[in-house]
Amino acid sequence: MFEVKSVQEGSAAQRGGVMPGDRIISVNGEPLLDYVDYIYFCAKSRLNIRVERAGAVKTLRFRKDEEEDIGLSFVQPLLGDKRTCRNKCVFCFVHQLPKGMRKSLYVKDEDWRYSLIMGNYVTLSAISKDELKRIIRRKASPLYISVHTADEALRRFMLGNPNAVPIRPLLKKLAANGIRFHSQAVVCPGLNDGERLEETIGFLRRLYPAAVSLAVVPVGLTGHRERLYPLRPFSQSEALQAIKTVEKWQKECLNSIGTRFVFAADELYIRAGLPIPSAEEYEAFDQIENGVGLVATLLSEAEDALKNCTGPGADVSVATGEDAYPYIEGIARRAAALSGARVRVYVVKNVTFGGAVTVAGLLAGRDFLCALEGKELGDKLLIPAAALREDNVFLDDMTLDELSAALGVNVKPVCDGFRLVAEVCGA
Repeated sequence: MFEVKSVQEGSAAQRGGVMPGDRIISVNGEPLLDYVDYIYFCAKSRLNIRVERAGAVKTLRFRKDEEEDIGLSFVQPLLGDKRTCRNKCVFCFVHQLPKGMRKSLYVKDEDWRYSLIMGNYVTLSAISKDELKRIIRRKASPLYISVHTADEALRRFMLGNPNAVPIRPLLKKLAANGIRFHSQAVVCPGLNDGERLEETIGFLRRLYPAAVSLAVVPVGLTGHRERLYPLRPFSQSEALQAIKTVEKWQKECLNSIGTRFVFAADELYIRAGLPIPSAEEYEAFDQIENGVGLVATLLSEAEDALKNCTGPGADVSVATGEDAYPYIEGIARRAAALSGARVRVYVVKNVTFGGAVTVAGLLAGRDFLCALEGKELGDKLLIPAAALREDNVFLDDMTLDELSAALGVNVKPVCDGFRLVAEVCGA
């Protein structure tokens, strides 16, 4: 049972007589298991809450607006411990991490509740029948599901789990019960690309509109893959073929269901040497957290900002990862030309992860320090905000202030194209 810590002033719970110290026995006849239950009950207009108070059991009945929060906080965390993944995926990024990184990076998340609340991807490969019923009963959607392949045997191999719950009947059951989900396929050359990728897209397409979107993401390989399954990064020709497959399906889906449905990660276009599609082609940007449409968003924002770019211009440096460098460099140079700014743009190689890791969001503090120490940096250094947590800490636990002190310059995180242009222009 959860113990009430506080009751919000003027809330539905206060009107109903709930008091701090009450222990919740049930809500509308059901036990309160976690935060998912809490937000489910928040959507109800009539509530019967049974509480234990000073050894006695009381039933409190009250009404509320469906959009109104109940107004309770609890002594215990409503989600408790995260449920972790027991798969041994051939491409698992956690298994490729070097030592000394942020502790939370080594936790393999497999909690559908966090998928619902935060958009984390889960495989559902060990979901129990009771938990599946609970997802359906609580109408928990949209979820974010790592499918990878619709070939069941291949999926079990890629997950390193011979007992993985079959994905096809699982997704069909979710769809039949109105549960919506976004999906991803982490594609490994020689495994789930080619015909297997075609099969995966076709299967998920048939589950639309329950299957809302599919991201095709190239496998991420670090330089720390000792004793792991032999994988290789995408070649240019393989990236071209993957994009050709995605764009073929986009045309079919756009004509038949009114959405492109499947989207390739920016990294595939960069590997293929192709231009990034326009922002409009990413529709609602459902998969942007998956690296799908980030560059298009950046370019679109910067284009708007450059229309109003004036002086006085700053003495500024910009540092970013290998993938983003050509785009960041082009934006910064245009902003400098319009505002009279003095700008230097540096590419930062990922020495922490090594391998084929070239995205800005996985740069550690030591990577910036290694690339920029002794360089001319001007009055301020702009870096991608994606490399930092909300508390301004890098993946290797170096803080933003520590990097600023080590480089002797004010380091400013930049989160979008508008801010990049504004900082270069000094406005």
